Amino acid sequence: MSRPAYYGRPALVARYTPAGVQVVALVQYLGAVLLIAAAGLATLIARGVTRYAVVDRIPEAVRHGVAGGGLVIPITLALLGLFWFVIAHHLELGRQWARTTVLVLSVLTGAAVGYDAWRSRDPDLLLGLALPLLYLMLLNTRAARSWFRYGSTT
Repeated sequence: MSRPAYYGRPALVARYTPAGVQVVALVQYLGAVLLIAAAGLATLIARGVTRYAVVDRIPEAVRHGVAGGGLVIPITLALLGLFWFVIAHHLELGRQWARTTVLVLSVLTGAAVGYDAWRSRDPDLLLGLALPLLYLMLLNTRAARSWFRYGSTT
């Protein structure tokens, strides 16, 4: 039985990115956009700008905590957003290091969520395993492994 065309080098000729990789990259892009938007909101809070309705809806304790951190919190959020944007872009390009980064962070996140659910005896926290497990499944399909094996050489 022959393999479908999307396994191996023919995928690179056709510029085919497996659907699972596209889904993971899309979620990473959305996360990056949300982090950068949160950085902008944290910047408004840190600078003391309160004329926007979005800022007024944030509880006073949270506003005070973010304002107390100065610009460290917005800068950190923006850097994390840029980091995830780069990871998503390199996932689409088929870079093995990006896949490995997402897989390692998914395993670490899963372990942390599992430990937190066990420690607090709250099974509702196990919902936090949804995205890490989805990433692990989608980035370990035959098509995705093949994509990253050959995509990282171009």
